Amino acid sequence: MNDPLMATRDPNVPRVPALTDDMIAQPIAAQQASAALVDQLEASGLANAIPTLGRMVENGDAQRLANLARVYAAAEDAVTEEMVGRLSEAVGGGLALIDQVQRSGLERALPALVELVDNGDLQRLVKLARVYSAAEDAVTEELVARLADTVGTGLSLMDRLSRGGGERIVAMLERLEANGALEKLAMTLPRVLERLEQVHGLLECIERAAAVSEQGPRAAGGVGPLFRTMRDRETQDTLNFFLQLGRQMRSSCPPAP
Repeated sequence: MNDPLMATRDPNVPRVPALTDDMIAQPIAAQQASAALVDQLEASGLANAIPTLGRMVENGDAQRLANLARVYAAAEDAVTEEMVGRLSEAVGGGLALIDQVQRSGLERALPALVELVDNGDLQRLVKLARVYSAAEDAVTEELVARLADTVGTGLSLMDRLSRGGGERIVAMLERLEANGALEKLAMTLPRVLERLEQVHGLLECIERAAAVSEQGPRAAGGVGPLFRTMRDRETQDTLNFFLQLGRQMRSSCPPAP
């Protein structure tokens, strides 16, 4: 017979295991850690930043900061001591350059440099420097000596002109230019040179004729040889040429009054 005061177990209710000391200590430790964390948040004032952190999470700024932190960590892992040294030297050199620019007053030249860049004069100066460099590379000692000799000769010639009345020559040329004679001389000079060549040829012909006449036989004299000479066709052509020459000279060069 069953005792009515004894508890009966319902088979439909699951059996709960008995609580141990570890199971009781874990919630207590978690509660203590949570209380300590809340105390730290209140002490540091981080509770005031929670709304801001919430907005950063909502708009994605927290994720961006995390990505930036990852990039920084990767860069920190990739940077070596040599790279840090070179970067330090570059920064030091840049600061030294800025200091030199400030001390030398180069900032006052910046507007002029900007203007040179805008109108293209700086590029022209660079090209001129390249031309000068190429010319400097091409110049040899022999070329320099010849150039110095030429300059010295030119200066000596200018000194001689100055001492010998070069100013008077310049004044005479100015007068010729003023009355138009210099232009006429410039137009006539090619024809004069051509006529000089003809005169030179005429003088050579006279010289050859004189040499042939001197080396040839002497004339026999008398009317008979003269008559035979006059009958020669070449002699007649020569006399005709001299007659025509005389007529042209008389018509082109009238006698003075």
